[in-house]
Amino acid sequence: MNATKKIFQSFLRGPIYIILFGLIFFGIGAGLTFQQYIFRQGAVEVPGVVTGHTMGSCDDDGCSYRSVVSFETRDGKSASYTTSFSSSPPAYDVGEEVIVFYARENPSDAVLKGEGKVFRIIFTSIGGAIILFGMFFFASNVRGSFLKED
Repeated sequence: MNATKKIFQSFLRGPIYIILFGLIFFGIGAGLTFQQYIFRQGAVEVPGVVTGHTMGSCDDDGCSYRSVVSFETRDGKSASYTTSFSSSPPAYDVGEEVIVFYARENPSDAVLKGEGKVFRIIFTSIGGAIILFGMFFFASNVRGSFLKED
């Protein structure tokens, strides 16, 4: 059996599925990070204040909360934003000052500085770790296929 065929078969004996699974996680984390980066490039940065919380979701362990942030646009209009992510306890205290990035044409389209950072880091890190494991598995399969006697 030639070397190319051995390497290809080593890849198809499992590592391809592990690597693809890792790429999904990594892609979600990287995609969300890129999406927020692009949004912030065209957004306006202003200070905001957490004015309250809304209930996110509830289960047997309790409820999670989303923070409501009020801010003033650069042209002096009042606006508010409810965070996309909920947590228990709430991620921010009422009265806490935060940095808000909002779309120039639509102030209700906003994001807080650092919002979702932990989520993005977790997905990207887990995806990267799974990809590395798949690569080690692939290397082990290649090594084993070349050490076998034909």
